[in-house]
Parts: sequence; C-alpha cells; structure tokens
Amino acid sequence: MPIYHSICACGHSEDYYQTIEGRDDAPTHCGQRMQRIITAPSMVMDDIEPYKSMATGEMITSRSRHREHLKDYGMVEVGNETKYLFPKPKPRTLPAGVKEELIRQVNQKLRY
Repeated sequence: MPIYHSICACGHSEDYYQTIEGRDDAPTHCGQRMQRIITAPSMVMDDIEPYKSMATGEMITSRSRHREHLKDYGMVEVGNETKYLFPKPKPRTLPAGVKEELIRQVNQKLRY
C-alpha cells in the first residue's frame, strides 16, 4: 500500500497509508480535507543475504563486509566494473618552452 503525504492550510502535515483506489481520499484537519503533496518515495533496502565467498570460502554477512572483501582481494563486482573498461587518460604535456615562458612572465610581473 503506498504512503501518501498531505498538508493542511494551518501547516500540519501527515504521512498515511492509503490504497491506490483511495488515493484522492485525503485525511481531514481543521475541519477540511488536507491537500495531497507529491513526494519522492523513500526506500530502505534490506541488507544482503549471507553468502559464501567463492574466493576464500568465508561467509559474507553484510554489504559493508561485501565491499571490504572485494577490496581486500582485488575483485570487482560484475556490472560495476565500468571504470576498468576504459584506459586512464594520459596526462597532457605542454609544448616545449611553455613552462619556461610562463615562469619568465610570472617572475617579470613579480619583478624577480
């Protein structure tokens, strides 16, 4: 059943469960029907089910342990490896003489 959020003209707000069919039946407050406010749904994911590591055989019982285990053994979760698919960009090199010219101009402005 969805959770809806409504607000009264006096500023009182309320979250409530309502069937989809009854979505327009907002609660009343101050003797009048409250206005339904559209909000983003909030969702809390359950923790992962414990599993046995294929690399070490140990039991992994939480998301944080899962992340640590992957990091400890240099593993990457399938589907999350996109940063490893592309080569690192090479650092840009300046054309010859640019660094020296920049230093000369800064020193000239600072009168060294």
